[in-house]
Amino acid sequence: MIWIRDRADQIHPTLDSLRYTYSQHQQRVAIQQDLYQHRTNWKVIGSFISFTIFVMLLFTTVVGIPIILTEVRNSIHLCTATAMWNPRGVTVAGLASGLPSTSLAGLQFPHDIYVYGNGTILVADYNNNRITKWDPNATAGILIAGTGSYGSSNTLLAKPAALAIRDKQLYVSDLENYRIQIFPLHSNVSSPEAVTVIGRYGQGSDINQIDQVTNLIVPTLYPSLLYMADSKNHRILVWDAETDTTKLVAGESGTFGFNPMQLYNPIGIALDEKTNSLYIADTFNNRVQKYDINERNSSMTVAGWGHLNHPYAVQLDPSGTNMFIADTFNHRILVWTNGTRQGRVIAGDNTPGNNAFQLNNPTQIRFDSNYNLYVVDTNNSRIQRFDLISNGC
Repeated sequence: MIWIRDRADQIHPTLDSLRYTYSQHQQRVAIQQDLYQHRTNWKVIGSFISFTIFVMLLFTTVVGIPIILTEVRNSIHLCTATAMWNPRGVTVAGLASGLPSTSLAGLQFPHDIYVYGNGTILVADYNNNRITKWDPNATAGILIAGTGSYGSSNTLLAKPAALAIRDKQLYVSDLENYRIQIFPLHSNVSSPEAVTVIGRYGQGSDINQIDQVTNLIVPTLYPSLLYMADSKNHRILVWDAETDTTKLVAGESGTFGFNPMQLYNPIGIALDEKTNSLYIADTFNNRVQKYDINERNSSMTVAGWGHLNHPYAVQLDPSGTNMFIADTFNHRILVWTNGTRQGRVIAGDNTPGNNAFQLNNPTQIRFDSNYNLYVVDTNNSRIQRFDLISNGC
């Protein structure tokens, strides 16, 4: 600002100085308004971001849980009646030659597997008395339970026959110890200690006893439950971890038979949680029975009629009505669509063998998230994968 001194030695701003001062004031006001405007916009943006995060969290809570429960599998639609799998199997665990082995690169007569969505598998290596983990493309398994030695201590197994997972725990049917063991998953110990949850009262047919459990299921909706195919007792049981109680679901304890309500060495089970229906591979009756869990006296034959020979396993497609059956003594895997009287062969060629197109007493079937078929090829001591090549839709 320019200042002059008058004759009376008083200081006054000139007209130009006043104009200059007023101009500076207007610029300051404009700058302050601009800053205020920007500050207001940031508040709006901040509120929008907060609202967006809230909506995303709400969506994850309400919708995300069912998405996690159904995994990626629902992103692939499967039309089971016309879907096709490559008839040539790929060995994903064990030796492709079909020879048994005690090394971690091999297996000895495996009985069950658990398949993760990405193709990682856990194997109940029956004759090796151990559980091994096989990552995709692995050439050897990693020991996660048992030591390979037959025994009854809490670190040993005696013919492990069935697997199921609840949270970070692994259920194992320790067949010849007549007990169900829980091992911790992701343990940093190769042979961790287990806790016995069923079978503390020895071999038998009482409700608190078992006699060779060959299949286990942990329901997604009710993970405190554990369904068991108590084969030698000719029955299916369910155990509730919250109450430590066991109930009879199907069959008659200790009595085999041929009528619709009886079972004869049932080895495999599958559960349709949408309808509370239990599908049972009634092995020695050469059929698959469907039970309504809510109605004790409801049972019907849904597969068999002379076309099965000792089926060991049954699994369901996404609809919960079409079945995949391990027709064990016929050395093949069948798709059996709802309401039909005969199945369609999707793996194996009805004769025992060890080439890539053959099976030898397959005892279990599972799927990954892409519906690739995994088969426990028991007498070939290997796990075979048959890739889905057409969803049939």
